[in-house]
Amino acid sequence: MRAIFAVFKREVGLYFRSPIAYAIAFALLLFLGVLFNGYVVQANSRFPADPTFAPSLLTFLTFLIAPLLTMRLLAEESREGTLEVLMTLPMNESAFIIGKFLAAWFYYTMLLLVSAIYYLILTQIGVPDQGAAFGAYFGAWLYGGAVLAVSMIWSAITEDQVVAAFLGAATILVLYLADVAAIWIAGQGTTSSATADFVRELGLPAHYDATLARGIVRAEDILYFVFMMIGALFITTRIVETRRWRA
Repeated sequence: MRAIFAVFKREVGLYFRSPIAYAIAFALLLFLGVLFNGYVVQANSRFPADPTFAPSLLTFLTFLIAPLLTMRLLAEESREGTLEVLMTLPMNESAFIIGKFLAAWFYYTMLLLVSAIYYLILTQIGVPDQGAAFGAYFGAWLYGGAVLAVSMIWSAITEDQVVAAFLGAATILVLYLADVAAIWIAGQGTTSSATADFVRELGLPAHYDATLARGIVRAEDILYFVFMMIGALFITTRIVETRRWRA
């Protein structure tokens, strides 16, 4: 635990000293603010306030946010030659990877908490569904952790941060568009509906948009995100171990 905390503390410090992190936060909150203002003006007592507006939009934007937050975690260390030095410290690869992941997830959590100001505004102009709000924010938190873990795989594979960010974004989009793929498969008529259902269940929307974002908290959805994090971190750890063995 000490090794994990040491890596976590170091990475959090780097995040809050990095202009990129502040640029991401500023751009995200500005974008959310503009859209939220338009949403409130459009609503104007014509339909109930939607407390899932901000977290649902944030989860969609993670295909951009997550790769930007993770692209340097391992790629930059590898390119500058500091990864091999860090791995000579008295810690195993899993502690090293988990510490970096938790730092990225912590920064994402801060963004999610700041976005909760929009929910507070909605409580002043209406009575939003508290169950839906809890499910949406809790789901967005798990969603963010899962896509951050997936993006870290590419940061471990390549030394080029731009390539890592691009591949991370592409992977997240593929997972996000699983519903579209499932509909296409079902429409072909040459495959069983079980195949379409399987593809749909592999995607992110089936475990967030259809359930958590509506205030429906299911154990299977929580396990989906948890196992995705565990699986992605396991793969990243194996990649780093292979790099150490080659060194």
